[in-house]
Amino acid sequence: MKEDTLAILIPAYKPDFLREAIESILGQSNQHFILYIFDDASPHELNEIVRDYLNTPNVIYHRFNENLGQNSLTKQWQRCIEFTKSEPWIWLFSDDDLMGEHCVEFFYSALKKYTDADIFRFKSQKISVSGEILKENEFHNPLTAQTFLQKKLSYDEESYMVESPFRRSLFYEIGGFPELPLAWAADDLFYVKMYNRGKAIAISDEVVKWRYSNENVSGKKSRESAGKKMEASLIFVNEIRKESKGSCRLIPENLPDLWYIRQIRSLTNQLSLFDEFRALYNLRGGLESWIHYLAMKWQRVRFRPW
Repeated sequence: MKEDTLAILIPAYKPDFLREAIESILGQSNQHFILYIFDDASPHELNEIVRDYLNTPNVIYHRFNENLGQNSLTKQWQRCIEFTKSEPWIWLFSDDDLMGEHCVEFFYSALKKYTDADIFRFKSQKISVSGEILKENEFHNPLTAQTFLQKKLSYDEESYMVESPFRRSLFYEIGGFPELPLAWAADDLFYVKMYNRGKAIAISDEVVKWRYSNENVSGKKSRESAGKKMEASLIFVNEIRKESKGSCRLIPENLPDLWYIRQIRSLTNQLSLFDEFRALYNLRGGLESWIHYLAMKWQRVRFRPW
């Protein structure tokens, strides 16, 4: 196997945009990749969609007998990677997102220039179900855990798992994907670990489109899912606190705590007041965190319900 071979993985479950996702990949200007489509025991007839592409030499389809994604997205991601053929580079994509036409081409161009890189990040667009652009995100070089977290935790930029091809060897070195409830913030923690232990390069020449809908984790709304998201957010913050004690200095130093409080705010319609207080108590952020929470809550009450 060539040292630069790229494996693109689609852990598939939903049929709605699967064909579009596949065609955005098979329409790449550079076809030097293997596309794996993994059916997570979907109740939908995904094979009816996928069979149109099975004669393509670089497409491999596999259906798992057990649906793992409903219990753990990260374990499903891990299972998909374990099924691949040891390609040196992995790009975990999804069944409803879109890849710009020249993404693979620019990946190889960047790899030729930065031969020691371990992970690349494309700029991204957050799109609606209808394809409307909701937000644009772009991280610049030098791309480090610190520069990433500074933008991410300040809500200046969003990030998604589908933006980044990464080196398989470093993936195993950091222990794979971190296990967080609903995989909430798991990709962000994964990036931090990768950036701290390898070289990351931002690619601004092409774009990946991440689709926001009620079908993905971010769009699901219930008290139960909100509770799991706050549980995952707490794990994420505690891990970031550890990282921030080293070379990853954030401004202000309690930025992870402020991000966590904004998570409470964003989920407030799904959480009870007791849930909010419990989440804040679990943060162990001290008096400053409580003051920030109450000030934000008071501001929301003055102008609109929180």
